[in-house]
Amino acid sequence: MSKINILGASCIDILTAYADKELFFSGKYKCEQIKTAFGGDGLNEAIVLVALKEDVSLSTLLGDDPSGHMIHDFLKQNKVNTDNVIFEKDIDTYISLVLIEKDGQRNFVGSQNGSLRLYDLKHVKIDDDCKIVSFASLFISKMFEDAKLVSLFSSIKEKGITLCVDCSTPKNNEYALDLKCLSYIDYFFCNESEAKALCRKDDLFECEKVLKEAGIKYPVIKAGEKGCLYNGNYYVPKQKVHCIDTTGAGDSFVAGFLHGLSSQMDIEGCIEMANKCGSRAVEYIGANEWVFHL
Repeated sequence: MSKINILGASCIDILTAYADKELFFSGKYKCEQIKTAFGGDGLNEAIVLVALKEDVSLSTLLGDDPSGHMIHDFLKQNKVNTDNVIFEKDIDTYISLVLIEKDGQRNFVGSQNGSLRLYDLKHVKIDDDCKIVSFASLFISKMFEDAKLVSLFSSIKEKGITLCVDCSTPKNNEYALDLKCLSYIDYFFCNESEAKALCRKDDLFECEKVLKEAGIKYPVIKAGEKGCLYNGNYYVPKQKVHCIDTTGAGDSFVAGFLHGLSSQMDIEGCIEMANKCGSRAVEYIGANEWVFHL
């Protein structure tokens, strides 16, 4: 049984540095580097947390194919508890093509029917005695509509477990005040564009108000170089960084925050740890590569 349970995606990333998105598909194209790596929101959080000496279990869906077994081996080699990993035949393990631009921003190409998009309530496994559950990305799986999330999140809260949820871009024009599942969340993380889309506001302070009105106890809005917005204040990272790839930076931010919670830090300490991890992540190509350089 693991103290922190992560629910989310695992995939293979094919990272292309550096790619001009306008030219990439125009024909023969040369770039500086192409590399494969392991990624996905759930896997990234788990790998960072293990590097921070946390006891972590990952609940994720993989295809019963070579890519899926490679991911499973990687998780085991890095001491992530894989008891809650599920293999399913007749689906493909998700592979993501990541086009990294010169400023470190990236664009993704991926299958709509890979394992990442098919993770469902039936695949979720949670240790009864865990202390923290992180649902690694709202909206990333097309299988989880609001009613299923209410069922999952309410069952987690009934056990007295702290519930953390990260966000991805709303896919179907979802609106925060229409989502009943949000009221079960203790700590909620989203970036600027996700917050504006989910709250239908252009001002981040107004977005924060909407998220609180939706019932979230502690919304945290990730804001890139500005750090994050929490409770009406910006918390800026203390360290300066050279950004070369933002892939997985948000996942590292969340993992750092979870480590703070697990270590019983106050909210400011959690944010400082989150900013530190997110800042380190952008200094390397690959979503979790930075932890192998500690």
